[in-house]
Amino acid sequence: MDVNPNRPAFAAGVAPGMKILSVNGRTWSTDVLHEAIVSAKNGTAPIELVVENGSFHETYKVNYHGGERYPHLERDNTKPDLLGDVIKSRAR
Repeated sequence: MDVNPNRPAFAAGVAPGMKILSVNGRTWSTDVLHEAIVSAKNGTAPIELVVENGSFHETYKVNYHGGERYPHLERDNTKPDLLGDVIKSRAR
């Protein structure tokens, strides 16, 4: 759906609206993508994506070796716990 301009996929040329067809020569699936990301962390080869862009198929090499990343929220103890107050009022 979207490509962050500050990330390796954008630097490789991947753009919004493209459809990923394959990852490292294998038909795209979330499992295949996860495996490619894990594998790239310990290697130097880029992740190769074949994408559909309109009626064209194009290959992009994404130079990413950071492994899987799962963002999460962390509490800032220097500020009031507003979310806790909202949840507490709905927990009755």
